[in-house]
Amino acid sequence: MSIDYQIILAASVIILLIYPAMLLWGWLKGQYEDIEEAKYRVIEMEEKDAD
Repeated sequence: MSIDYQIILAASVIILLIYPAMLLWGWLKGQYEDIEEAKYRVIEMEEKDAD
């Protein structure tokens, strides 16, 4: 196996480990609890800025 394939394999493994780690981090921080809140917050901010 050449060094190029080893680099590609290492990069692939790193990416495959980072993705579930980020999902777990987001879930533990509560980012998926109320996904609808963000759009209502934007509307409220626009109404406050208009006043």
